[in-house]
Order: sequence, then structure tokens, then C-alpha cells
Amino acid sequence: MHAFGGTWSKLKLDCVEEYARAYLKVMQKQPRYTLEYVDAFAGRGTQTVRTRGVSTDMCSFFGDESERTDTEEFLIGSALRVLRASSQARRPFDRFTFIDADRDSCDELRSRVASEYPTLMPAVNIVCDDANAALKRYVGAADWNTTRSLVFLDPYGLEVEWDLICKLADTKACDVWYLFPLGGVIRMMKNDGDLPDAWSSRLDKLFGSHDWYDEFYKPSPQQSLFGPGDEILTKDATTEHVVAYIRRRLGDVFAAVSSAAVLRNSKGAPLFALVLGVSNPSPKAQAAALRIANHLVKGLNRL
Repeated sequence: MHAFGGTWSKLKLDCVEEYARAYLKVMQKQPRYTLEYVDAFAGRGTQTVRTRGVSTDMCSFFGDESERTDTEEFLIGSALRVLRASSQARRPFDRFTFIDADRDSCDELRSRVASEYPTLMPAVNIVCDDANAALKRYVGAADWNTTRSLVFLDPYGLEVEWDLICKLADTKACDVWYLFPLGGVIRMMKNDGDLPDAWSSRLDKLFGSHDWYDEFYKPSPQQSLFGPGDEILTKDATTEHVVAYIRRRLGDVFAAVSSAAVLRNSKGAPLFALVLGVSNPSPKAQAAALRIANHLVKGLNRL
């Protein structure tokens, strides 16, 4: 496998491309299955983060200017990376679904695929819609007795809803790479626990319950010093704690979950956690997927 190097955005794309290559190599021994790749939040096929439309109360979601510079780096995206990997594989993907809510992004991606991979265009479906809605339709329409899918959830922020995670896990036929918005989540958890209702609601949808609040906020040991009154809370939302919690939540619905890679900005602040959920109940399939994913994740975490 290739050595990783570069910014966090390039690292996660390297990881997904390498996993796709290994996935196709393993699945060449399973000719009875239709192989599909699904990229939600595909954008223009390039890794660029848009800041338009971010509400005032969320303007610091990606932190300071240096972080935004990191996230806005222009790189070939996961859509085109996987098309490249598939075109070079002995057993390629049979179908590709790329999803993005932005019409201009979909049009540009369609143009790039037609220009760079014209022979693959008949196998490519570009869907301009909300990713949660489009993926739920995809899950409901597929025949999971004969289909195996590699899914990449690469959201800009907190768009992925837990209900979608559950539906993907319920297929028992999807490997799901999830780029979890670690830095944004930690920032939203205010030190005093007094979160705006809109923030709390978004975190509920992200984690699938409100249990996260009791996980990350505990009564302060200094409470007794202040006497009766409003409860004083202590926040415990370190990078390690949040990563462990989302892996545990994923483990509640997926048959197996990989280790997580923490992707950081140039100052070392955490931006995302990259983790794989395996829905296949077969121990052999789980072992193969985790062997590959954990090797890739270990390489990322060395950096």
C-alpha cells in the first residue's frame, strides 16, 4: 500500500482510495455480487469546503482561519479517486452513485467524469438531492441479497443523521467510511453545558439520542461548595473521549467497527475522525475489512 503524506484532506482521500483498491481485490472472489460505490456529499469531485450559508451561530464550526485554509485546499476528490481505482482493478465496481445537494456541484462533477472517465459514464449515477434522503432511497431500493456496497460519508458539518447510519448498518451488506466532524462537535459542547436548543437538537440527530449530554457533562465535585441552587457541570469532551463514544455508538448498530484516525489541522487541532463501520454479519468478512481498515488507520495516526 502507498505511504500517506500531506494535509488531512489528502490523507483521508488516500485512505479511502487505498481501501477501495483492497476492497475490490477481496471482492474479485465474490462474482455473484453486484459491487457499488456510493459517495454522499460528493461535491464537484474535488475536496473543497464551502462556507456560504453557514449561520452566524455556527461560523466558528471550523475554527480559526488556519483551519479553514486547511479545509479549503483543492484536491482531487473521493469520487474521482475511486473511479481511478476501479478502472485499474481486475474486478471493478459495477455502479457508482455520487450525491450532492448543490446543482452546480453535480453538473461540474458530471462534466469531469465525462471528460476523465467517459467509458464509465453509463455506470455513474449523479444525484442532486439531500444526502440523507437520497441514501435512504438507495438503501430501500437495492437488493441486498445480491449487492455489496462501499459507502463514503464525507459531510461538511453535522449533516449525517443517525437514522441514516442505522439504515446503512441494517443492510448487512455495506462497508461505511464515516468522516465524523470531531472538531465541530467538540466546539459545540460549551464548557458550562448551556447549549442553544438548536445545537443540542443537531447533536441529538448526529448521535441518535440525547445520551451524549450525560456522557460528556458530569456534576462538578465543587458543587457542595456552592450550596443548593443550579447544578454546576464539568465538561469531559476530550478528543479521545468523543472518538471512543462515537465508535461505541457505531458499534451498537454495525457488526464491527475499525479503529479511528484523528485528522488534524496544521496546528494539531482535531478536525475529523475517520472510522469504518462493517455491516456484514460474516466473521470472515469482518476480519478482512478490519484488517485492511485498521492498517490504513494506523498509518494515518502515525503522522
